Amino acid sequence: MPDDRLQRRADGLAARVEALAEALHAGGVSEEASAELLSHASAAVLQALRLELLIEQPEAPAIPRRDLVPVIRLAA
Repeated sequence: MPDDRLQRRADGLAARVEALAEALHAGGVSEEASAELLSHASAAVLQALRLELLIEQPEAPAIPRRDLVPVIRLAA
């Protein structure tokens, strides 16, 4: 099931962001710098998951040319 795979992917990425947060705290990185880095990491996770969803979506079938509505161009 694709939802399970996507959920596993999301969980794995969330675990990495959490590990990054712990490493930043353990390394003594300032709260401000940590917040900025974690904000970027979270945004990257969301973008990665959106891409996963786009890749999983089936392609829309092509519309046969005869089914297209003719375009009427109006003079300006």
